[in-house]
Amino acid sequence: MAWGRFEQNFVYNYDINACLDAVMRTGAQRKLKVKSADRNAYRVVFSTGMSLTTWGEKVHVALGVLPDGKTGINIASVSNLGTEITAKSRNEKNVYEFVNTLNTFLPQR
Repeated sequence: MAWGRFEQNFVYNYDINACLDAVMRTGAQRKLKVKSADRNAYRVVFSTGMSLTTWGEKVHVALGVLPDGKTGINIASVSNLGTEITAKSRNEKNVYEFVNTLNTFLPQR
């Protein structure tokens, strides 16, 4: 595993289009910039800004329909400079904060 990457998979009992809308709303609420969005492939890339302590990160979100009809969401936070030793904890924090916000739009059911 690279230092500057953290990735997790999540499952939601919602339609894939509802999940994609919630992902876009989550990015907006977290003030992430949309770098690319492909609604047909259900993939979105957000970016965080640079600061004094980081070169910034990209948050990759990929959605897919699972065999049981639920929606699987893969969220990966990747540092722009992959050699940052402290980046893994920041990437992990980005993923879990994104998921916590996403869960407000997609509550458990």
